[in-house]
Amino acid sequence: MDKIIGFTTTIPSEILFAGGYKPCDLNNIFITDPEPMHFIEKAERDGFPKSMCNWIKGIYGVLMERDIDSVIAVMEGDCSNTQALAEILQFKGIRVIPFSYPYDRDRGVIRREIEKLMGICGVDYERLSSTEKGIEAVREKLREIDRMTWEDRVVTGYENHLWLVRSSDMLGDYGLYSRMAQGFIDEVKKRRPMDGVRIGFIGVPPIVTDLYQFLEGIGGHVVYNETQRQFSMPFKEPHIVERYRIYTYPYGIFSRLHDIKTEIKKRGIKGIIHYVQAFCYRVMEDVILRQILDCPILTIEGELPRPLDARLRLRLEAFVEMLRGQEQ
Repeated sequence: MDKIIGFTTTIPSEILFAGGYKPCDLNNIFITDPEPMHFIEKAERDGFPKSMCNWIKGIYGVLMERDIDSVIAVMEGDCSNTQALAEILQFKGIRVIPFSYPYDRDRGVIRREIEKLMGICGVDYERLSSTEKGIEAVREKLREIDRMTWEDRVVTGYENHLWLVRSSDMLGDYGLYSRMAQGFIDEVKKRRPMDGVRIGFIGVPPIVTDLYQFLEGIGGHVVYNETQRQFSMPFKEPHIVERYRIYTYPYGIFSRLHDIKTEIKKRGIKGIIHYVQAFCYRVMEDVILRQILDCPILTIEGELPRPLDARLRLRLEAFVEMLRGQEQ
């Protein structure tokens, strides 16, 4: 069996792999398409308002175009629009499998959600354990790629972003992804360390297409991608319930702050870029971040899958120049 199951944000993909399914992160399909705008345009033609998150519209557009008839919709712990999207998908004849991360990180609730998904996929703990060993080997390589970004400084911020964000579904084949990751590690070992002021990137992965490349072109080096790193499960936790309990992304700003502050110190980060998506409730978290983090923060907002506009370029240039001035 090699049936595709899409999902709206990171879920326990180990279960899907163990059940013989091919997990597919719909966000990655959307943003890596050569012309992602056409997915948004499809959603708007079907009645989605312009004043809502374009990630949701992109996911809808992907599902209307691709042959994916089952979707895991994360109802709690991600986008506040997911429930309405799920209802539209059901109306369109797509099977929706609900999954939730409880706000209070209750272990019993997480266990129930995981075991419910295991039942749907026909997976028991013994079968899951065998698959987890193979996936952990991939995650160990992703940890090495992340380390080589901030410690050896031979991996660019964009490469770090790409490897970690794609770990949500491992391109539907974790064995292939493992071989690809090892090949990349062998390649970058030959590089010379790069320069650039150390920058941390927090918030959701950006919809803007050239952010990392522009930053490194003006003297910055992104050495920390907060959310993408969480997608890769950077902690060595053997039990799946605890693993998805300490995973920070779905549980709000307070669960994320310890990880962010720890990594700022460990990686020697000089400044933070907080990326927020237009029309997303997470933009309000900026209020708390600015009062707790003790390093310079630049908040930028993206809306469409397009290159940076002139205004954002100027703001980023000024921010990096300010950080470089502080280092001298």
